[in-house]
Amino acid sequence: MGCECSSCSPSGNGNEILVMAASAALLAAGILLDLQGSMISVPLLIAAVVAAGYRIFPAAVRSVLRGHFTVHVLILIAVIGAIALGDYTEAALVTVLYHIAEYLEEYAHRRSHRSVESLIKLRPRTARVLDGGERIMGVEDVEEGSTIGIKPGETVPLDGTVKSGTSQVDQSSITGESLPVTVGEGDQVFAGTQNLDGYLEVKVTRTSEATVLAGVIETVRRSALRRSRRERFIERFASIYTPTVTGLAALTALIPVLTGGDPLTWIYRALVLLVISCPCALLISTPVAMVSGMTAAAGRGILIKGSEFLEKMASTGCIIFDKTGTLTEGRPEVIAVEPEERRDEILRIAASLERKSGHPIAEAIVNSYSGRTVDVTDFRSIPGRGVSGYIEGVRYTLGSPETGGGNPDRGTEVQLTGPEGVIGVIRLRDSIRKSAGRITGRLRERGIGTLMLTGDTEDSAAAVAAEIGAERYRGGLLPEDKMRIIRELSSRKITVMVGDGVNDAPALAAADVGIAMGVRGSDVAIETADITLVEDDLERIDELIDISRRTMDIIRVNTGLTVAVKLSLAVLSVAGLVPLWVAVAVGDMGLSLFVITNSLLLARF
Repeated sequence: MGCECSSCSPSGNGNEILVMAASAALLAAGILLDLQGSMISVPLLIAAVVAAGYRIFPAAVRSVLRGHFTVHVLILIAVIGAIALGDYTEAALVTVLYHIAEYLEEYAHRRSHRSVESLIKLRPRTARVLDGGERIMGVEDVEEGSTIGIKPGETVPLDGTVKSGTSQVDQSSITGESLPVTVGEGDQVFAGTQNLDGYLEVKVTRTSEATVLAGVIETVRRSALRRSRRERFIERFASIYTPTVTGLAALTALIPVLTGGDPLTWIYRALVLLVISCPCALLISTPVAMVSGMTAAAGRGILIKGSEFLEKMASTGCIIFDKTGTLTEGRPEVIAVEPEERRDEILRIAASLERKSGHPIAEAIVNSYSGRTVDVTDFRSIPGRGVSGYIEGVRYTLGSPETGGGNPDRGTEVQLTGPEGVIGVIRLRDSIRKSAGRITGRLRERGIGTLMLTGDTEDSAAAVAAEIGAERYRGGLLPEDKMRIIRELSSRKITVMVGDGVNDAPALAAADVGIAMGVRGSDVAIETADITLVEDDLERIDELIDISRRTMDIIRVNTGLTVAVKLSLAVLSVAGLVPLWVAVAVGDMGLSLFVITNSLLLARF
């Protein structure tokens, strides 16, 4: 809505809530006393106007001085007109409602600023440089081509290629893949990812300003400055409407008087026209309905950061899903043990070995075995290779030379070997959410396209897409790839991105609407997204579309009826057929009350 005040900064959050609460309390008390005919209502209602308008009115004055007619100017004219007519309730109501609507949009901007801060915390400050002897340097001082060392448990400080060493790396912050990947000589690693269990020497391929993580941070930073189309439209509307209405009212009074008409009669008719044309009901018809729609959504665990995102959900043509942690649970589960006839034996040995490991695959294997495990002696964890140990005097190894390579479409594979060779194979896969298939089916019924984007391989993506019924899929993507695809789609239709990880932040920012998973979602994804699903229930997206479409229907009724009534009364007022009290009761306050009542029905949706 275009606030021009310094108090829009994040530090004003607590004060804004107190001001809203105080102005709302003054408004409620003033209305109740006014209904009882008490004169005490007037100072209370004026106090509500002052409290809620302490930023709006100065902004309006500054706009006029600069030669701009913003929405703040419309509100100021409406309030002055209502007070001049003695309608203090109308003045207070318009000011308080507009103040609340402005706060909601400012809140979204504050969240965007915090999302950038969360991303910056992921970026390491130092790197262990090995050129010419080991030394610790700031990441900004490390040049491309330098060699850095990364110990187990450390964060990868810069993008690079592994020169020596083998380890498992948690790359979920960049690629979104929940299962750690094994990296060795020639493989890429990315800044902000976690080195789990081996020592790596890495040749730096990108400086700190050019890393994938730095690109994510910059993308989110730019998205925080993005202004909505609705804001720009309202400001353009205000710049035309206000002087036009004021000019018509002035002409209504001047022309007849100059041609011999009665001054009092035509000035009165001009005032009636000005009151009828006052945009109060028109201005609040959209924000009140939007707030009501967002309240209805919040009651279903859907948190929406701004009205423009609710509006866009009503006309979306494509919903894009991240795979890991969004369509899937983000944790592996055992899906098969081969040979099946030795399942219990294989799981007993594997679970016994993995009991001492903190790896996500280890946890899945241990959870899949319901029997009693046995003691393991001489336990060893081999970085990038697996685990081994003696069970009842026999050495077993769980893993593989590729550390769970296998066929991606069949799941991650680990092999159990003993003295006689391979005993069996355990296959694991990220478990698919139960709601994933249902939501893609409902979206298909609505005629809304679905697309799955993932950092996994094409084969793995194809397997998941087929199981949930996604229309299209793309695999092997980095964050910038997802962002590029979404921008291409957004040029043709309104797109929605659903994700949960840091790696999804650029895509969430690039989409017309970004939706984050609230339980599993990273802080950065939640902060960057425009909408959050509190309970990670994908079926809420279907309800969100229903609420958004109902909201837009009510807005169309509000604005259509308001314009029709005001135009009709405006014509009649020039003919002298509408007295001032009708202009106030019907053309102004009456329409405002209708708009508010109609909008509040959304909360019962």
